[in-house]
Amino acid sequence: MRDQFTFDSLLPADLADALELIQQPLPTDPLSAAGTLLTGYSGLFKIGTRVAQDHQYSVPCNAFWANVGYSGQGKSPIYQKLISDPAAAIRLMHKHQHEDAVERWLKDTDGMKKDDKPPKPRPRFPHVGGNYSPEALDIQLDLHEKDGLGALISKDEMSGLLQSLESDTKRGRGTGEAQLLELFDGSGNLSLRVEGQRQYERCHVSLYGNIQPKVLRRAIAGDDPTGKFARVLFNLLPLKTLELRYDDPTDQERAAYARAQKVLEKYAVELHQQQPATVELSAEARCLLLDWFTPQQAKAIDPNISDVVRSLLGKTSAHALRWAGILHNVHNLNAATRELRVTAQTMQIAIDIVDTITTEMRLFHQADDDASTLLMRRVHQLSWGDGSSPRTVGWQYARREAATTKSLRDLGATGFHVAIADLAELGFGTISENGTTTYKAERAMPGQT
Repeated sequence: MRDQFTFDSLLPADLADALELIQQPLPTDPLSAAGTLLTGYSGLFKIGTRVAQDHQYSVPCNAFWANVGYSGQGKSPIYQKLISDPAAAIRLMHKHQHEDAVERWLKDTDGMKKDDKPPKPRPRFPHVGGNYSPEALDIQLDLHEKDGLGALISKDEMSGLLQSLESDTKRGRGTGEAQLLELFDGSGNLSLRVEGQRQYERCHVSLYGNIQPKVLRRAIAGDDPTGKFARVLFNLLPLKTLELRYDDPTDQERAAYARAQKVLEKYAVELHQQQPATVELSAEARCLLLDWFTPQQAKAIDPNISDVVRSLLGKTSAHALRWAGILHNVHNLNAATRELRVTAQTMQIAIDIVDTITTEMRLFHQADDDASTLLMRRVHQLSWGDGSSPRTVGWQYARREAATTKSLRDLGATGFHVAIADLAELGFGTISENGTTTYKAERAMPGQT
């Protein structure tokens, strides 16, 4: 499923070529690299950059994205090259604008009494560090609304953000988690404090971070009652390390890399300058979205699935709609060739992105020591082999070759049928009924080749 994505299928040609070069040494694939870059871009959109399913329902073109990888795998360089560097010129621009505003304020208030001076200009931060307090973020979003600016909450290690939210819930005002849930929807906020009122009607906030698998599993702990984690697309990084090189780069390589950096920066600046607008799905795109989401919505209310998976499935449409809007904006910067509505092709790519990550997360949320999950993986691998010629697997063959422990054999034919039904539902293979019930793999599982 992840193999279907290429840089060219996800991005405009010049951006695809530039990103492929920039990410070459990183532990990424096209989906991981493009998802990270586009999440950073989405935080640079202006307030009011939205995508509408129809005349009644629209969402901001924001993204909540986290890369899941082990310590030392190279998550920090991903953040630096694909989130921080492309927006460096924008951060510098806002820094200079604030410095100029402060200089004007100093001149205008020279000789005035302290009580007569207007408030000193506050800075705007396109990237908000993950160590913010809910109160500080309220202040920043109030300022951003006045200028119509979006924001990206970026945290190299998301565990710190999760810990601060937990601490605020236990020992603070308890507003941090509720605030994060509202930011996903672009909602406003009214805060009444002793020092005065802070209010914003709208916001546009994206979220990016990195997290280790064990930390994520411990944080969720099998429960997501508020849908906090379902609002984030947790992307499993490929199991590979940074590619290190010993030889000196040539002048041509240095020049090509600098040009690629400029392309990533150019898109960031143009998207930041783009006027806000709401783009609507075409009729074909809307049909694709609804046909895909309807069975997931039905599955989400099944009392037999876990609360985590229920929350996950319930947010798939919201994610896909947002990603369709993000992709549309990135592909349509040229006003002369701009599509007026989100096409079916763009919608399908957004669906595939969300479908891939959701499927991988459903497997991730299965307990590592759960016998049923282990049987699922073993049966699938038994059928898939090396991928060149998948074979049909029935219970008797699986019992001999895959159910090699007592706990697996105790699941019996009933457990086998449940396992292959789950595999088929997740889209990893198909079931055949021809005298006996058999399973045949159609694509690799995450972590398999």
